[in-house]
Amino acid sequence: MVNIGIIGTGVGIRTYLNTFKKFKNANVIAISGSNKERAEKFAKENSIKIACKDYKELIDLEDLDLVCITAPNKYHYEYAKYCIGANKNMILEKPATMTIEEAKELKQMLDKSDKINIINHQLRFNPYLLKVKEIIEQGLLGRIYYINIHQQSTSFLDKNMKLNWSLEENEGGGVRLAMGSHLIDLIRFWLNKDILTVKGNMDVVIPKRVDNNGNIKDVTVCSFFNANLNFKDNVTVNTSATCSAIGNSGFNFQIYGENGELHFDLDNKLIGYFIDKKGIRQEIKVDGVTVEERENKVSIFSGSFIYCAKPLLSAIESGNINTLKNVSKIEDAIENQTILEAIKESTITGKTIQINSGYESNVKY
Repeated sequence: MVNIGIIGTGVGIRTYLNTFKKFKNANVIAISGSNKERAEKFAKENSIKIACKDYKELIDLEDLDLVCITAPNKYHYEYAKYCIGANKNMILEKPATMTIEEAKELKQMLDKSDKINIINHQLRFNPYLLKVKEIIEQGLLGRIYYINIHQQSTSFLDKNMKLNWSLEENEGGGVRLAMGSHLIDLIRFWLNKDILTVKGNMDVVIPKRVDNNGNIKDVTVCSFFNANLNFKDNVTVNTSATCSAIGNSGFNFQIYGENGELHFDLDNKLIGYFIDKKGIRQEIKVDGVTVEERENKVSIFSGSFIYCAKPLLSAIESGNINTLKNVSKIEDAIENQTILEAIKESTITGKTIQINSGYESNVKY
């Protein structure tokens, strides 16, 4: 049995707790929130044994095998530092930190740790997205030259919605950090190539909102972002996300290679086209997908956590992180944050940001 503590009462309840309840070897024994009263409320509602006054009290519990840090983004660095110092196994919500400097400091600490410490980029464990990586690595697409990936939701569409931490510059960072971190990590996971250049653009969409005190405030972080990324070997990637969509929530991508294409959307799932059967649509069979995901009863983001949770629990039981394949670590967080900050810099300056040298077009005229 793995004893688990959850810091945070939002995604910590909706995704983590509800997923862990499905595993016989998982036991959520403690929770903390923004204050003791909030923790007690959620502990009572969800039959959690211990309600902690703060993150330190939770992390310090002796019989805790796994700490889940799901608090608002601005707290990730502080809570993770304490958790690493307490020598506890940890899963940290994305983005791991708000800045590259914070991520690098966590890496210095983690280099000395023998515990399991991962970033929750659960899309790496989704069967559909793992199948994509398998097809790429098998060479079935040939040389990939273009990827387009887009996510959208209606969560910030309501103009009367009050300003919250997600839309505060120093607390959430907007959709660039919330969804951009997921999409960029997934692209890097698929390609396993160095990023060369970044050209970004962001938009607040709804420029003013009322805060909790009734004051009208300027919104300074994005509800939409777009980034054009150039990777080694002349792979162009266009990625975008909006949380102010008017249509349905969605997630789709298209991958173009010299010998094949992959297309994905939530209705049709994974579709392939290959050069030996030009123009013929092929539904790609993917095993291990939950019924909830096949029927779109959960989002691909929250629904993917169950695929991550199973090997994570097994790794903690065995004490062997090597059983956790495809996991996102602090090194990935540093690379992801480098790209995310380049998107911000590019948006503000209007310039293309070079991260690594080596850009070269194969078109000469």
